[in-house]
Amino acid sequence: MADSSSTDRTSFRTRVKGKPIFRRHLFISSALFLVVIGAIAFSLIDLANRWASERVELVMEALRDDLQDRIENQIRLLDLELPGADPADELRRRHHMEGFLEELLAGNDQVVYVFAQHPRGDLLWRRLQMGRELEQSHFPDLILSSRARQEIASVSSPGKRITDWVEPVVSEGQVRLLIHFGFDNTLIAGRVAEDQIRINRQILMASSVVLALLLVALFYVLWLLKRAQLIEAEAHTADRLAVLGTLASGLAHEIRNPLSAINLNLQMIEEEVSESPTYSGEMAQLLAGAKSEIRRLERLARNFLVYAKPLKLDRQVVSLPQVLDQVVQLVAKECDRAGIELVRQDGPGVLEVRGDRDLLQQALMNLLVNARESVLASGDGPRRISMGARRESSGRLAVWVRDSGTGVSEEESGRLFDLFYSSKRGGTGLGLPIAQRIVEAHGGRLEWKNCDGGGSEFSMRFDL
Repeated sequence: MADSSSTDRTSFRTRVKGKPIFRRHLFISSALFLVVIGAIAFSLIDLANRWASERVELVMEALRDDLQDRIENQIRLLDLELPGADPADELRRRHHMEGFLEELLAGNDQVVYVFAQHPRGDLLWRRLQMGRELEQSHFPDLILSSRARQEIASVSSPGKRITDWVEPVVSEGQVRLLIHFGFDNTLIAGRVAEDQIRINRQILMASSVVLALLLVALFYVLWLLKRAQLIEAEAHTADRLAVLGTLASGLAHEIRNPLSAINLNLQMIEEEVSESPTYSGEMAQLLAGAKSEIRRLERLARNFLVYAKPLKLDRQVVSLPQVLDQVVQLVAKECDRAGIELVRQDGPGVLEVRGDRDLLQQALMNLLVNARESVLASGDGPRRISMGARRESSGRLAVWVRDSGTGVSEEESGRLFDLFYSSKRGGTGLGLPIAQRIVEAHGGRLEWKNCDGGGSEFSMRFDL
């Protein structure tokens, strides 16, 4: 179905200078904002990834410092409680420390083991995380190693890595113990990765919100631009029609007065000549043709004046079926003489709009006149015009006129609503433009389509 406002949109682009340039700059600026936001988002994600790799080290350092402080404090307490050096005190000291280490490991699953060795290399006490007892197979190698930190493979959990971190316990300036901490790299990295994913998700969510706000702002500015174009185009149209109306009123007045005088003179000549013996059918035909052309010029001047002058709507509640009834009464006799069948097919419900009754009647009359001329031009086919009002599923009201005429050709479809364009002999080319202008003044749309069985349908659609 053709969009009746397509010609207006085309004219907006030609009349409103500078707006396409503004639109282009707006899109370029929006694209730059999108690039900046994307770059910031990717930079933040990269920063979060680098933070994650450093976070593993920070977590292990924090665990090491905390465990070392707690173990050193426990050793000091045991030194005060068990100051002796006899084997019984050493055994009790070992039991106390292993129990303390077991409590430490039970509260922290990121630590696989903790064991202490004498600087000479003797293993003093040890504790392992539950289920990780196989890791003690590494202890002899770790005791003999001189590295303060090294990464080893897990024996009890293949595929996992353990970081062995050695810290000395210094007392009175001498290294008293060497404490080995075994940290589960895989577990720590996995938990850091969860934090990283959550941070990345928040970054993407924030970026999406900013992008959504930018798109909303872009569409809002485009809507404002479109509204500005519409208002400016309407202002141009109003100014043009005001000037055109002034010229049309004077021109129509200057044309219609001589035409009325010429028509009156032709009637007087016809009366005089009809009584003359030289009066012939050919002369009567010439006089009738001249009078017909004068009436066409009068109608053209009248229609041009109607199109050019500003429309002032006298809005009231209008029953569309009643408007249809009035128009049918005006054209019924002409259709009967032409052998055209008129059919009414109103839909159910209340079919009322707020509008100008006279203007709506004029628009509908123009559609009916076009339909009648189309049917007459179709030749010997069926002669039928159906019309009615209905409420559509979208909630709009429609008044439609369907004919069994020739339909609208592809060539005509592009110029159907152009001013002064008519494919009919003697047509003024103002009927459809006037009807379109009246419908749009009521906030509606005039649409058309070719019917499958031949002919065409014109519809006036109004929003409630």
